[in-house]
Amino acid sequence: MTAESHRTETVTIEREIAERIRVEKIRLRFDKVVRGFSNNLQAALAATVPEGQSVVFTITAPIRRPSETADVLENLFHDGMPDGELRKAIHGNHVRIRPIIGVATCMPKVIALVHNPESDPGVILAIAESRLLERDC
Repeated sequence: MTAESHRTETVTIEREIAERIRVEKIRLRFDKVVRGFSNNLQAALAATVPEGQSVVFTITAPIRRPSETADVLENLFHDGMPDGELRKAIHGNHVRIRPIIGVATCMPKVIALVHNPESDPGVILAIAESRLLERDC
């Protein structure tokens, strides 16, 4: 699989997850800052996440300090993947990080979902995890 075809599959799966979340009446954010933040985080962490695993981030909007927040998140992965779900407040944003084991190799390794503060990140994570554990890509 080429890098371009993998990126296309990743975008398709991310859209499917976003649509499933939208059906639950949860609004995700996709503004310019969010897209840049997500792309940078994916690029920085893709090599850190082992094959057969993914990591999903939920972050409350607005992302007040995107580059500094991304740096903190990247530093959490210097020693490898976390053992379980993490909850952190970073620069005023509530962040949850859920590693997922047993995903197909065609699935995205890193997904960042930015939501409004009133949204339930547990529901967002559950929907994303459910889709990532499906075998069809």
